[in-house]
Amino acid sequence: MKKLWLGVVVAVVSAGAVVGESSVRPASAATSAADSVAMQLSRLVLTKSTYESMVKQMMDSMLAASGQAPDAKTQKEMTAVVMEALPYDEMLKFNAKVYGERFKDSELQEIITFYKTPVGVKLVQQLPSISGEVGALVGKILPERLPALLKKHGLSP
Repeated sequence: MKKLWLGVVVAVVSAGAVVGESSVRPASAATSAADSVAMQLSRLVLTKSTYESMVKQMMDSMLAASGQAPDAKTQKEMTAVVMEALPYDEMLKFNAKVYGERFKDSELQEIITFYKTPVGVKLVQQLPSISGEVGALVGKILPERLPALLKKHGLSP
């Protein structure tokens, strides 16, 4: 069970990076103001409900992959632990920092403009589901393919 919990936390951190190369500027500039353009974008692409959905989907997938039945009590407990370990506001700051380092304010403003369009709003709403479906597909394929490929490349007996 400890490995499962650690896996959940690692997956949440990794997925946060997905929700996400131009001019790079210092990280301090991206995070110095709570209302920076990068933070405005972060709030648009990572709503609290999107973050909660992402965490729930990852936990469901990991529980299913571990062979454990994802009962409601375990899901609720794991959600609480992950949310305590990596609070939503902290994820917003991480996102804002990364966006701020990769894009100029003018570019961030263009991205914000897109995310405020109907298709941009739909994309934000659909991303957790899309990521979950892609993750489920990859999660089925890799265990089937990796053993033979590891052996082929001399990485396993």
